[in-house]
Amino acid sequence: MDEVRTADPDGKHGELWRQVLNGTDPGLPRLRRMWGHVPSSPRCKLCAAPFRGLGRVLTRVVMHGSSSSNPLLCNACFGQIRKIPGGAEVEISVLFADIRGSTGIAERTSASEFRSLVQHFYHQAAKAIDANGGVIDKFLGDGIMVLFVPVFSGASHPRQAVRAGEAVLDAVGDPKLVEGGVRVGVGVHTGDAFVGAIGTGDKLDFSALGDTVNVAARLGSDAGPGELLITDAAWRAAGREERAERRSLAVKGRAAPLDVVVLRASSASAALPA
Repeated sequence: MDEVRTADPDGKHGELWRQVLNGTDPGLPRLRRMWGHVPSSPRCKLCAAPFRGLGRVLTRVVMHGSSSSNPLLCNACFGQIRKIPGGAEVEISVLFADIRGSTGIAERTSASEFRSLVQHFYHQAAKAIDANGGVIDKFLGDGIMVLFVPVFSGASHPRQAVRAGEAVLDAVGDPKLVEGGVRVGVGVHTGDAFVGAIGTGDKLDFSALGDTVNVAARLGSDAGPGELLITDAAWRAAGREERAERRSLAVKGRAAPLDVVVLRASSASAALPA
């Protein structure tokens, strides 16, 4: 992100942010590759500095330890976006995954048991997401928001997002989650969004905003247990051509319904291209 350090809050250097987010500026990809060789997750969602294992010691020495203001960012990255709040509108893919019936699960288990189930879901989902080039943007109580930005996921971010959705459904087949009654609904959408530093002061975060995020969130909430809903835009951008079930989904605030592809947990693996 060396070039972005000159960016200012009023957006005059949005093009520099766009270069970084699209991966055409080599700084951040180079840093992520370097940290990727050092164990272990969880990692800074910008530079991929590790927060556990052997890497935790090293990152603390070089100021890339977990930020106390935002534990999903390292101190160095948080410091940089605090100096240069801004961002750019770029095409990304977004995934939301939510535990279905979490209220009922919490009612029939103790608080500590429920927390253990949710944490195990986070752990299993994070592995599936990491394996497919996604970055967890937020933990949402009983769900997650995941970004697939070109600088992290490459130009094939729609395909990565769809694969990650399928992998999350497979991950929930873990015996502990099945025994605990955990079922998950997942939504994926691709489109333009504002990506960059959001918030003020010590409450800054690196995140995404806009209609693309809102649509993905709606899909994640509307997906039934064991379902993955993918907008036609994401499906086509992912290069997926196999026959699949389709559904017309009304979305609040939109004049026309969305055409979505429906994959289910039992068919997600079978739908993967050979």
